[in-house]
This record gives sequence, C-alpha cells and structure tokens, in this order.
Amino acid sequence: MIMAYPWQNLDPKGFVQITQPHWISDIDQQVLLHLYQPIIGGTAYAFYQTLYANIQLGDFVSRPLRHFDLMEQMVVGKEQYVKARRRLEAIGLLQVYEKSDHHSQDEVTTIFQLQAPLDSKHIFSDPIMSSLLMDRLGQDRYQFMLDKFSAKKPVELTSTDWTEVTATFQDVYRLPSQYYPISDEIEARLMQKNPATKATTLTSSSLDMNTLKELLQSSFISEKAITDEVKEMFITLHQLYGFDEVDLKELALSATDLRTNQIDVRKLQRLALNQSSQQAGQEGEEHVERTKARLTDRITVSETAKRQQVDQADQVWLEKGLTQEELSFSKLARNYPPIAFAKSIKEQKGGYLTKSEGKAITELIELGVIQPATLNVMVQFCLVELEQPRLTRSYLESVADDWRQNKVIEPEEAMIYLKQRKQKSAENYEKRQKNRIAKGRYQTQKASVKPKWLDPDSRQDKYQKPVSAPKVNKQDASKEATTKQENKASLSAQEAEIQQLLQSLNTKEGE
Repeated sequence: MIMAYPWQNLDPKGFVQITQPHWISDIDQQVLLHLYQPIIGGTAYAFYQTLYANIQLGDFVSRPLRHFDLMEQMVVGKEQYVKARRRLEAIGLLQVYEKSDHHSQDEVTTIFQLQAPLDSKHIFSDPIMSSLLMDRLGQDRYQFMLDKFSAKKPVELTSTDWTEVTATFQDVYRLPSQYYPISDEIEARLMQKNPATKATTLTSSSLDMNTLKELLQSSFISEKAITDEVKEMFITLHQLYGFDEVDLKELALSATDLRTNQIDVRKLQRLALNQSSQQAGQEGEEHVERTKARLTDRITVSETAKRQQVDQADQVWLEKGLTQEELSFSKLARNYPPIAFAKSIKEQKGGYLTKSEGKAITELIELGVIQPATLNVMVQFCLVELEQPRLTRSYLESVADDWRQNKVIEPEEAMIYLKQRKQKSAENYEKRQKNRIAKGRYQTQKASVKPKWLDPDSRQDKYQKPVSAPKVNKQDASKEATTKQENKASLSAQEAEIQQLLQSLNTKEGE
C-alpha cells in the first residue's frame, strides 16, 4: 500500500502571501527563542523567522512568494518545509488559508497568517504549554526560565515605609477641548496585541471527568477544588503521559493542600513528570497493582452496566477475529502510558529507552493523530514483532499515517489490521513459492542444450586447425628469386678468390 504524505500534495511553484495581524515585539521574540523553540524545534523556529522577515513594514503584508522561494531561503526540502509549517499551526503560531478555485498560475492560492506568541505569563500558566516545556527542558532548566521571565522586586513597596508620589494625568496635561473619533473600519485595521490566552486546546473523549470527580470527592476533595485550570491539567497529563482517572486521583491527593482544600496545579504537574520519569520496571509493577485495585475503586451503581457494555464490546472483537489473549493485551495497552510501556519492552530486551525514542513517542501524542493505547500496539509491533532494535520517529510517523488513512483508531482495530496484513503477506509469499516451484519443474523438462564451446570436437576445430601455406604475392616471389640468385653468385665469387689464395700459398711453400 502506497502511503500519501502531507508534503506530497504541495506544489512548490504555488504562490503564497504572508500577513501579520498582531504586533510582534522584541519581547515576543525572546519568548519565541526561549519558551517556544524547545517545543517546536529549530526548523519550525527558523520557518517562523523566515516568514516574519518577508513581511514588509507599513502594510504588514509580504509580496507574493512561491513555496519554493521559502524552501530555498531555509535550505530545506518539501518534507521538512511542511512538517515545520504544521508544527507552527498546531501550537497557534500560524494560520493557513487556501483558495480552492483559481484560474491563473500566478494567482496567490495560500495565505500564511503569522500569529504573535503568548506572553510568558500565559505560557507558564497554560497546562499544555508548561507541561511540554517542562518535559523538554527538565525541572532545573524550567525553573531557570521561570526566574528569567519573572520580575524582581528589590524592596516591598506595599509596606508603610513607602508612599506613592506619582504625578497624575491631570497634574501634567491639559484635557483636549474636542474629541476626534475614528471609524469602526479604521479601528478594525489597527494593529494590536495578540488577544489569545491559550496556544492550543486538548479534548479528551477517553478521560471520564465525572468518574474522576467521584473519586476525588470520595477522598474528601470538594468539587470547588476542581477548577477549570485543574481540569485542563488533568486532560493534559492524560493525553501526554497516559494517566487515567485513578492515577490522576492519586496525583491530585499528593498535590492538595488539605487546609485550604485547593489543588496546587504546579505541584500536580511536577509530580506527574517525576512519576513518568521513574524506572520502567518499578513503575510497571506499581501500575499493575493499581490496575488490580481499580476493580474495587470503581465499584458504583453504574459499574455493572459498564461491565456489560465491555463484555458486549469484547464479543464484537472476538467475532471480528481477535483472540481472548489479544483482547487482554488491548486492555493492558489501554492501562499503560506509552512511555512506561516502551521502557518496559526495551528493558526486557536488555536495552533502555533513549531520549530520542521518548521524544518521538511524546511528539506523536502531541500531534493527536493516534490514541495512547493504539500507540502502545504500534510500539509492541515494532520492537517485538519486527524485532527492531530501536524506535525511530520517521518510522513511527509513517506507520501512524498509514493507520490513520486506513481508519485505524482503537487498539483492537490496529491488531486486526496487523493480522490482515500478516495474512496477506503470507499468502503473497506462498504464491511466489508456488510460482518458483512451477518454474523449476518446467525448466527440468526442457531439453538440455549444450553450448558449442563445450563440445570437444568444436574446441579441436577451433583451437587445433591444420596449418596452411601462406599466400605469396607474384611480384614478391620474383624479387625473392632474384635476390637468391645474386646471393648465390656472390658466394661463388668469394669461393673462387679463396681457392686462388690457397694455390698461391702452396706454390710459395714448394719454392
């Protein structure tokens, strides 16, 4: 199956225009650098700055640009370009608008609306942003950033030793005699600060807030203590780390001041981070014990009906092809946070969960493209079924994209999908084997054809041919004959001279 990725639909030659509806100050740039960049990454941060640099002062709109121009300026490809853009969109720094009908190739088809970041106060008070930032930086660096963006008071001005002597407006300025109002149209065009107070909002359909309230109230925590901020933190911790209602109840009990009956959100956040960072073995054993304890913690009047619904759901999955063992695994996948689940498998294989693997798992959860329980099935498939030594972000993203395109949402659906693919792969392998066997039988029935060079007679004809007399030209033959006659005459003359010398020597000896 060929998977379609978001960047495959991007036309690099398409025109885009960048707009800026709100002020982006130097303080905003500091917030982007220190508080946003650890979350969105370096490429997305560079993309934001590239868009900001192309906006023209005065009208706060860029000239029409091609996507290719921005990619060249950043020195990235289509995949990195779209991924960086999506990271800005998901965290509230960029809004994208596309035009469906266009008649000219030179027409602007995409609008990038660059958003100002939240101020530091809203980031640190926002459950999602603060949790992500603490997860990226760690508690020490997170505390350093808190101090960096906090105002220092050298003295306590509210004490009785100090009196405010600031001049008022009426003391210095004369009130105008006439009021000059502006039209609503002009007022709407004026630049202003970003009114947003949240970067993004998480919704959780799997977290039962009513059950969580009942558990907290049974532990003597009043409903007034469960403020909107506390609810948002519960949802964030559930989505990021996989904590369920019982886990959150235990964390909330540890973070509650019993004197004031208030839940300390910051303490709740720190406790959750510490618990998610514990060793997988210890964490896994404790989580199994908590899972067993849930059977007694959640016994209410409506629990019997819930169990009947679960039994009916199990029956549906059994009819679709899952075994009872696979259903037990799906329930285990629902009860384990993805980080702890991956740590447990890696340690059972004799390894450990690396920082990049943990980051890849966390980023998938942040994107909201896959449920934590379904992600656990994916992790088990990669590390156990495929026997991969480590988890890579690119592979996890490709599998998540494939499952999303095939409407795989629940962990049970993921297991059925994997079984179908495995069965199809086995059928294809068996088919290939049959084709190979059939082809082999056909080849054995064919007549054996011996190459000519293997035949001894052919080799003898080729390499041991009788030597034939060389062909001689007639002119060359007459020249050769003349030369031979001349050589013969020369030899005869030399022999005659030698005989005369011998005769003369004999005559002298006789005298």
